[in-house]
Amino acid sequence: MAADPLAQAKMGVEALALCIAGVLCERDPSLLPVFQESARTLHRILDDRGDHEAAAMIGAFGRALIKRPPIPN
Repeated sequence: MAADPLAQAKMGVEALALCIAGVLCERDPSLLPVFQESARTLHRILDDRGDHEAAAMIGAFGRALIKRPPIPN
């Protein structure tokens, strides 16, 4: 059975956002705390309004950004 096209698009956008944020933080590590704080704030907002699936996605995004392996040269 084929995956839902909307879910595939959503995962692609999430992956792209993580890649962009990771590269930006690698180039300028001072951006990492800003990304982390934004992710925490967005997580709280989404969780407070009851959108737990989106909050979990943002939480995973924030954790992945921290644990992202370096880009090889």
